[in-house]
Amino acid sequence: MRYTTDIVVIDLEATCPTEDQGNNTIERSSIIEIGAVRLDRRSLEVVDTFSELVRPERFPVVPFITEITKITPEMVAEKETFDQVGARFLDWYGPRNKAIIAAFGAYYDIPLLRKECQEYDLDYRTHIAGGAFDLRAVATVWLAANEHRTSGLSLSSILGKMELEDKFTAHRAVEDARAAAAILQVFHLGRALV
Repeated sequence: MRYTTDIVVIDLEATCPTEDQGNNTIERSSIIEIGAVRLDRRSLEVVDTFSELVRPERFPVVPFITEITKITPEMVAEKETFDQVGARFLDWYGPRNKAIIAAFGAYYDIPLLRKECQEYDLDYRTHIAGGAFDLRAVATVWLAANEHRTSGLSLSSILGKMELEDKFTAHRAVEDARAAAAILQVFHLGRALV
């Protein structure tokens, strides 16, 4: 394969104040679920997963978030806060330069992860180096090469064009991470390893 390290594909589910519905910002979001898959650098097979719910401290899980994610306030009520779950995720991720972090639309998930790590005094940089590999860009190249439109892209619309729409449950973190990983697999291997 083309990679020198494993690839960790991450997806976050987050909540925000009710008044921010549909317009939530990183500053006014709290992580409620971390999902990630680790892809072998050579085969791109999923070799490990991370999936945990997080009890948010700043913003509660509001009804419109439950409608999208199916995560209820009761599901996170007894879970640990980000200081503990985030620390476990960073330990699972491993030391810096042993993996590259990737996400579908890295403009939201990666800055939100950095922000939460900073707020809880977790050392993001000891584990995760530099920027992130944006799998939306990979999908755009695949779509163009296969003569599909490249505007208005969502994870579900891309999965539909790759004929993978029935393989994943949308808006749950580990499933969205698997779906984003499938985009990379299809791009390089011509098929998803699901």
